[in-house]
Amino acid sequence: MGYSQAQKAESRQRVLETASRQIREHGIEALGVADCMRSAGLTHGAFYGHFSSRDALILEALEHAVRQSEKRLASHPTEPGKRTETPLQSIAEAFLSERHVKNPGSGCALCALAGEARHANPDVRERLTGYVRKLESRIARATSNASGHSALGIVATIVGAITLARAVDDDELAKSILSASLALVMTQDAVGAVAR
Repeated sequence: MGYSQAQKAESRQRVLETASRQIREHGIEALGVADCMRSAGLTHGAFYGHFSSRDALILEALEHAVRQSEKRLASHPTEPGKRTETPLQSIAEAFLSERHVKNPGSGCALCALAGEARHANPDVRERLTGYVRKLESRIARATSNASGHSALGIVATIVGAITLARAVDDDELAKSILSASLALVMTQDAVGAVAR
């Protein structure tokens, strides 16, 4: 008995979720088709029923990871809320958290893959470039200082901070990287508030 279209779509979704988690945890080059399929509860032989190649899986898994990142980003308001935090503070604290550092598989695709993206194929780089621009735009709307140039600096600070915090083997240093970066990012919000 064959699979229904709904079952096939559900299986494909499981593979994409597994692959997107694995590339964020271990990197693009570490993604193995057999391991990914096994982790998704499918056989290696079922792979070509869902994807034309490993590169196609990687690109779709990246798309899935970026969509998840965009959805999380969209959940942060761009206008001041009832709480005392500013929209930029809400975004920055979500990114620059210990939870984000310790859970790359469910975190920001850009923070997880920025270091290896320069070696990736052009399609991967194009997708990450698009996400950088969306993140820059979102942060520009969330800051009191609406300069795109400042927003791009904030993106670089956030991605660099997460990359460094994940790279070091000292938890206290990692926490210091996060708190110092958050303080630096928030100076941009304060600059905009003074300018108004």
